[in-house]
Amino acid sequence: MIDPMGIMVRWASTPLGTSASVFLTAVRSGTPVSLIATPRADLKVRQKARWRGTERDPELADFDQVPLTSRDGVSIEAVFVRGTGLVALHEGMFMASDAPLISFLESADQQRFRFLLDDRSISGLVTLSDIQELPVYSVLFGLVIPVEMLLVDWIRKTCGSKQNAWLDLLEKKQRGIVERYWKDANKRNLAIDRLSCASFGQEIQAAQGLGLFEGTETHYAQLKALETLRHQICHAAEIALTPEQALTIPNQVRNAHAMASWLQAEIQDLSA
Repeated sequence: MIDPMGIMVRWASTPLGTSASVFLTAVRSGTPVSLIATPRADLKVRQKARWRGTERDPELADFDQVPLTSRDGVSIEAVFVRGTGLVALHEGMFMASDAPLISFLESADQQRFRFLLDDRSISGLVTLSDIQELPVYSVLFGLVIPVEMLLVDWIRKTCGSKQNAWLDLLEKKQRGIVERYWKDANKRNLAIDRLSCASFGQEIQAAQGLGLFEGTETHYAQLKALETLRHQICHAAEIALTPEQALTIPNQVRNAHAMASWLQAEIQDLSA
């Protein structure tokens, strides 16, 4: 809120009162992969001895991975992978059922499915197609928001006493948009500063003008990609409608972690 002298007075805690690294650790541990997996009882399976007909089976046309069982159906002994055929089980296919969802997300482009283990038994299967499920949106949002908050913190610290210097780096139309949001926030007693009224894209543009990406255009591209992902998540767009789209998510997860670490280092350099 703004006091009668025009000075911002904060009542609530600052968003970065908890370090981003601690928060990201909590995101990593908070959501188990089992939330998006298909339980063992619901899996479509075939006997390993009859796996050759799996490719042509119309009942299995929608499945890229089909567990292959012993003749009695009790044990999973292999897996049919569409386009490859019978594949023997190996340790890279397994993950604990209570393992963090993010562990699957960040490696799903290297191993597109995992059998989940509960004690010593297979309890389910998670695949690349499950990236469309709701818990994934929550986890991804929890990864992107700390990155944006760190970017805002870097801009504030870089501008220092000239708190609106970043605004001059935006195009006239973009400055007008920020001003409209700022005036509306003032009316509703929600004003912090003009930077709090900027979009992620405007923040990236301002940071570029302030020199954050000098010699590191890769970081600029990575932040722009995270901006796109943020918009998709916030507008409930389907982020993994095709295998090609789903395969972009693991890299985004890795980028979010990398950007958070990089921005924290940049902020520390400003205080040095």
